[in-house]
Amino acid sequence: MKFLIAILLALLAVSVSSAHFQCGRYACLPGHTCICDNGVFKCVYVCEELIITQTVTERWVDGANGPSVKVEVEAYNHTPHTIKDIVIATDAQLNAGQIWGAQLNGFLLNMASYVSIAPGQSHHFGYINKGDHAAHLWVQNIYISK
Repeated sequence: MKFLIAILLALLAVSVSSAHFQCGRYACLPGHTCICDNGVFKCVYVCEELIITQTVTERWVDGANGPSVKVEVEAYNHTPHTIKDIVIATDAQLNAGQIWGAQLNGFLLNMASYVSIAPGQSHHFGYINKGDHAAHLWVQNIYISK
């Protein structure tokens, strides 16, 4: 019985620790954003620095696969500084072959290393999602350079 309890506690510890992601020397909770602002790391719940706007541009039903939507995404820099190292997270299971302007890595959308967004400017990318609505996206990580 003690062995079973020890195993369950170990599994619980692994599941709790894997629910966080590294942000400098901090660990951010899921759904939070890691911001590195001139070398200072912080975890925030709402990222006001990079605004994500999604627009469904097309809808269709594909036989047995059901409905799908084409979504255009705008990532707008709302700061007076350049933003780079952009990672956007999703809880939807997207298809890597149906994404443009970003690379899919599991549930993360990585912008190419050359992508940097100047103040007041945007970066656009898009994807196709199964279902009748856009996927839930949030900013996972950004680096603000000054």
